[in-house]
Amino acid sequence: MAILAALQQVLPGRAFGPGDSEYDAGRAVFAGVGSPEAVVRPASAEHVAAAVRVAAEHGVPIAVRSGGHGSEPVDGGLVIDLAELDGVSLGEGRLVTVGGGARWGDVAAALEPVGLGVSSGDTRDVGVGGLTLGGGIGWLVRQQGLTVDALRAAELVTAAGEVLRVDAEQHPELFWAIRGGGGNFGVVTSFTFEAVPADGLAGGHLRFAQADAPAVIRAWREVVRSDEALNSTLLVFPPFAPEVPAGPMVAVARRGSEAELRETLAPLLALDSLEETVLGPVAYSELLEDAPPGKPPFRFVGGNGFASELDDALLETCLAALAGPAPTMLLLRTLGGAFGRVPAEATPIAFRDAETFVVVNAVLPQDAPEQQVAELRTLHEGVLGRLSGVYGNFSEERGEHVIRAMYPPETLARLRRIKAEVDPQRLFRHGHAIAPA
Repeated sequence: MAILAALQQVLPGRAFGPGDSEYDAGRAVFAGVGSPEAVVRPASAEHVAAAVRVAAEHGVPIAVRSGGHGSEPVDGGLVIDLAELDGVSLGEGRLVTVGGGARWGDVAAALEPVGLGVSSGDTRDVGVGGLTLGGGIGWLVRQQGLTVDALRAAELVTAAGEVLRVDAEQHPELFWAIRGGGGNFGVVTSFTFEAVPADGLAGGHLRFAQADAPAVIRAWREVVRSDEALNSTLLVFPPFAPEVPAGPMVAVARRGSEAELRETLAPLLALDSLEETVLGPVAYSELLEDAPPGKPPFRFVGGNGFASELDDALLETCLAALAGPAPTMLLLRTLGGAFGRVPAEATPIAFRDAETFVVVNAVLPQDAPEQQVAELRTLHEGVLGRLSGVYGNFSEERGEHVIRAMYPPETLARLRRIKAEVDPQRLFRHGHAIAPA
């Protein structure tokens, strides 16, 4: 392969092809194993820049592996594996600089001793790069907003092979674009966040009987509306896996005492269907779970979006989806608070008036008939048709129709203009690809 030979000449010992263990590590992701032309494992932004220049010279598209579990397999092209760029260093004040290949468990472990945190993904194995560039709906969303709302600067390698520092003063348009525009604008080799106090947390979960989902959902809605300090996710699981109990599960976290948390949760704790209560003081890192080991042996059919109001009509459509002809999973996640105090135009994630993030997915066998899939999509339109936008980090679908759903027209037009300026040849077109204007 011409590009592999060129990369090995420019980056000796850091460019790998079939037969190399580093190649196998770089091409394997959560969803499967790809067949790229080459894998590069850089140790610096300068290494990344050299690899990007070679790819540009050969007209080869680039995908970035940032260490998490949300990637899709890459066939053809170049994979830049940021595994060695995984450092976490504390700066002045509450600033923390994180390598593009780090995972959120690394960040939480580094910040915990000083009582700080950055709103992150739900599992330790989530990659900092992928989650941040897609927006980042995390555990501290009501106190800090999205992960990108905590971003203060980034080191980015452009399609031209330039290493830039981007922030509100330097390259502000590019800084705006990477805060929710995905990996369309270059390779981010490091992120600088402003952390927030995350000590003194109380959290845990409540589990309820499956038959009482309607009462649990309604009580949960009133509870999260009553206390902006409460961060919470409600999951209703179908009986599809022995290790995942069916029925509603409410995960919670709140800065304050366990007594204050229990007082907030009183309407849920009073329900007769409550089967398990695990509440107490927690460290931020303890809120992060382990990711499942590999792609699940089933297919999700559904979607997600932002609900400006979790009203009775939307709740009824959610319950109708749960009662549908296939096992169905429902996720409701609190927004509001700091998330809603950011102007819609401040980042590409524009649906800032949302009260709740909603995900609905039927759980089907991998070989489910397409007619069944189509029927379930129609059923779920009752939920999805009442939502705004799509959150790309939770969407496995690809294509222009998804991009148009992810961003309002004015936001998408701005992203396309920036793409045309920094990557007109679409060197970066993996994942949720934005076409240049």
